[in-house]
Amino acid sequence: MYPTLLEWGELRFHSYTVMMTLAFLVGALGPNWLNNRRDKPFPISPAGGIWIFFAGITGAKIYWALQYGEASDWRYLQFVLTGGLVFFGGLIGGIIGGVAYLKYVKAPVLPVADMVAPFMALAHGLGRIGCFLNGCCWGRLMETQLPWGVTYPRARYGPYRQQIVDGLLSSDSARSLPVHPTQLYETCGLIVICVILLVIYRRHKHSGVVALSYLTMYGGLRFVTEFFRGESAHSVFGMTVSQAFGLSMMVLGGILLIVLKTTLWKKDALPWPEEPSTIEDHEEAGS
Repeated sequence: MYPTLLEWGELRFHSYTVMMTLAFLVGALGPNWLNNRRDKPFPISPAGGIWIFFAGITGAKIYWALQYGEASDWRYLQFVLTGGLVFFGGLIGGIIGGVAYLKYVKAPVLPVADMVAPFMALAHGLGRIGCFLNGCCWGRLMETQLPWGVTYPRARYGPYRQQIVDGLLSSDSARSLPVHPTQLYETCGLIVICVILLVIYRRHKHSGVVALSYLTMYGGLRFVTEFFRGESAHSVFGMTVSQAFGLSMMVLGGILLIVLKTTLWKKDALPWPEEPSTIEDHEEAGS
């Protein structure tokens, strides 16, 4: 647990902020890199990442206020300055901001979404490392001690504080009992998803395949990792709110993939233009 990653005099670099900054750069520059590899790039730029970032932060804040906040958080919109962030709210806000940007620059939504999806997964994975270092989004207590169990130091929040409230620790304990590093579970899963999506992007023939594959795979990943989370929100049919959301994403993405594969894509209604695979191919295409 390293809330402050670096200190230089009075200047402090907080772990969560540093990882969020890296995540923003990956999310903004990655799709632009793929776009520049096309024969005819779409009229987009890393500026689109700024639209997505601010819309995503707004959505994440509002979602947090709805899920975790109290009446006082809504007074004068206090949650904007003091509230936390919830990924699913950020995802919804980011999608709204991204679509608005694409409409503004007159770029197609689905093909660009396919370029954004792999780097969204990678950026999210970096953000989860920030959560791990910050000590938030922690995992539940390990029933059987495993080599990768994580113990957190004395703190006024996080697993240490929760275990004292639950009567599992005494107030003079130096560290918490081992918990699952769910943040890193999700990071590993998101890196795998990023690699798979890049492979799908390379081979797919229809717009929307990569984006829907992201919804399906991340929804499944989140559904599983929620079993290991230690700070759960209100229960929905025996699941956490995020688990129910993840399951909905997985089911919706899977259904849309099946429906489109058997209808529009079967008739080649949404073809994806082929892209040159090498520099030589680019030169031949331009000659």
